[in-house]
Amino acid sequence: MSSKPSVSYKPSVAVLGTSGFLGEPVLAAFSRPDLVDKIQFPVKALTTNIRQKRDNSTVQFVEGSITLANKQAIIEELAGTDVIIELLPADLGIFRVVEEIVKEIQPKVFIPSQFGVDLEQVQKNIPDFLSVKSDHSTKIREFGVKVVDIYTSLFAIPESALYEVVGQVGINKEENTATLYGPPQTKVAISFLPDIGNAVASLASIEPLKLPNSIRIQSDEVSYADIINRYEVDHNIKLKVNQIDGQQTLKSAQEKYSKLKTFGPGDFFFYLTLFGGLGTDNGLSYSSNDDELVNPNGQLWSWSKFNN
Repeated sequence: MSSKPSVSYKPSVAVLGTSGFLGEPVLAAFSRPDLVDKIQFPVKALTTNIRQKRDNSTVQFVEGSITLANKQAIIEELAGTDVIIELLPADLGIFRVVEEIVKEIQPKVFIPSQFGVDLEQVQKNIPDFLSVKSDHSTKIREFGVKVVDIYTSLFAIPESALYEVVGQVGINKEENTATLYGPPQTKVAISFLPDIGNAVASLASIEPLKLPNSIRIQSDEVSYADIINRYEVDHNIKLKVNQIDGQQTLKSAQEKYSKLKTFGPGDFFFYLTLFGGLGTDNGLSYSSNDDELVNPNGQLWSWSKFNN
């Protein structure tokens, strides 16, 4: 797929939700020089963070929260927008309001709050896993809107995710252990926030007919052994690695999830570690990705690397 838009396609863009992890990286990415002639500026950014409201040549902040009371005002503000990017938490109530907004506006492209585990792969094993997200995409597709789900696998954030926050790869900081559901050399895809922001900005500039329904991106691919070693070196400790059979654990997880239809906050990291341990195309690693679509030949930006 070519990422070069036609001369006539120059979409207007709006971003819903800018206060989370991805808000700043996504908005910053629109200042890339290569996008100057590919996007109608300014990008409109809906925010509830007053301190964030500093308009510039690429971003115009619009104050407002995603509620039923504000729905009509948002529809009027964003009327005619070609691409809507959603960076909101996976909340059923918020998603319902967004669905009504998108139904009225009818953008050419909608990029929902997927970002993370590949639900298409995961739901082959656990059908209802995070269905609030997949159902959201399905609902909006029913309106005839082009929806592009972006899967990024594990977030990598220096001094945070995969460096200090490590429960998602089976590391227990209190007990100095690492519980894995596959060999330590099993690899997982990781994505740094600036790379995700750049990928989203690139996708916003591509003609809808050239976009797949879902894309998979990754900054890097690293093994559990790499992450464990980095953590041990950074913290001057030695972790005890415990390896548990992933397929047997999956059977137990399937039974548990089928009864509860949800998971507690403490369970999410367990599921991530399990999906990663199951190997390629089970949620956290891909047999193929779409990095070339969003960053042809790596010319638009340099992908971040875990060990740099």
